[in-house]
Amino acid sequence: MSRRGVGLGDVSQETENRTGSLDARQGDLPDAGLGDADLGEGRPRPEAQADSAPPSRQAVLVAVAAGLGYMFDAYVVNIYSFVLPLIAVTFALTSTAQGVVGSIMLLGYAIGTFGFGWAADRWGRKDTLGVSILLYGVTTAASGLAPGTGIFAALRLITGIGGAGELSVGVPYTAEVWPRRSRAVGTGGVIFSLYAVGALLALLASLALAPAYGWRAAFLFAIVPAAGVFWLRRKLTESMPFLRARELAASRVTAAERRGRVREILTDRNLRRRLLVASLIFTGNAVGYWGFLVFLQKYMIAEFKLSFRHSLALTTIFYAAMMIWPFAGALLADRVGRRPAGITGAVVLATGSLVAFSTHSLAVYVIAQVFGIGCLGWTWSVGETYVAELFPTRLRATGFGLGVSIGRIPAIAGPLVTGIMATQIGIGNVARWFALIWVFLIVGYLIGPETKGRPLAELDTAAEPATRAKAAAASAGCGGGRVHQRGD
Repeated sequence: MSRRGVGLGDVSQETENRTGSLDARQGDLPDAGLGDADLGEGRPRPEAQADSAPPSRQAVLVAVAAGLGYMFDAYVVNIYSFVLPLIAVTFALTSTAQGVVGSIMLLGYAIGTFGFGWAADRWGRKDTLGVSILLYGVTTAASGLAPGTGIFAALRLITGIGGAGELSVGVPYTAEVWPRRSRAVGTGGVIFSLYAVGALLALLASLALAPAYGWRAAFLFAIVPAAGVFWLRRKLTESMPFLRARELAASRVTAAERRGRVREILTDRNLRRRLLVASLIFTGNAVGYWGFLVFLQKYMIAEFKLSFRHSLALTTIFYAAMMIWPFAGALLADRVGRRPAGITGAVVLATGSLVAFSTHSLAVYVIAQVFGIGCLGWTWSVGETYVAELFPTRLRATGFGLGVSIGRIPAIAGPLVTGIMATQIGIGNVARWFALIWVFLIVGYLIGPETKGRPLAELDTAAEPATRAKAAAASAGCGGGRVHQRGD
């Protein structure tokens, strides 16, 4: 045996010893990251034996902490559209200007989604999430003090950068600690249902604070939940699969990895195809969400002659539905697969949206939007779970963030395009055209692999570049590793 082979074996064994105690502390027995892997000599890992067990306490804490952060993100994102009629009066904004401000925040989202995903793979999930909540919590509150349009828009840009970290870090983090058989429920159902709760809180703040104290009070209030979520996250432990993958990566660094994670994703054929799938899915999700929701209150007020408060009250119904649909989509995804569940949600959503923006009946509109706006929770729940499973653990947050960020680039123009076109053909006509965007999501699922119920180790094996797989095999052949994983 060569000295190189012995060195790799020593590193692998040391990694097992160090991560074993960490696994016990995190308590994530069900699929903590190596799934059905064996520790040599026919001894299965505890997580493989307890695969049908419920989520551990730490797994639930991670999902809830990530979900609460996403809930607060929903608050700071949606508060703008809910009180937009009042902001427009304060700053004398035209429809086009309103769309520009909305697009500026989405630009921040595109930057932050990639940036925080990259940072999470570089420095870890836990600390990166802490920076995210601090950044956009402070800037949201500061937005309530903005003296003019320019400063307000700049603060919204920074808010978008910080808020994007909730998705690009929280979802991969949860996917790595939740049992594989119900991973979509934890990663998609729990997290995105709490996003809908955040939107409902923004609605309540708009109804309770904005009419009495002005729109600024609704922004200043944001500092309260931000402080609470930051305190809760101090109780989290780092993702054990991430720590294990980082240790192993340090012992098997390939030439591609030395050039950087992003370049590796862009130059490897397998990873590049998975990035395309992720980008298509989140082009549909992001553009479909932001294309007309920024102008939702304005549409209902103009089309159905509702008061501002009445339009907000009806919107609570839509977001209450969005709180339930994520679990329906996640349960279906865990039962029949990510791809059929994602496609089903897109078809239902597009149909509901077309009906809603084609009717002049308020009752029909409300029912249709329960399936239209409500099923956004379905498509995002399944989509974020699926995309997190497309990339290996050592690249998961970077790949997830890059894919979502690319998908969000077209969404940047969504509010701006809607604002411009609304003055020419009306918001309803624009919204009907936006229903076509779900074709991107459907195509993404059709060309992507199925990932339902697969352990992280098996997902890692399927996603790893060929160069790294050969390096790992060579290491094992030299006696360098005791961990034998089951491939595809």
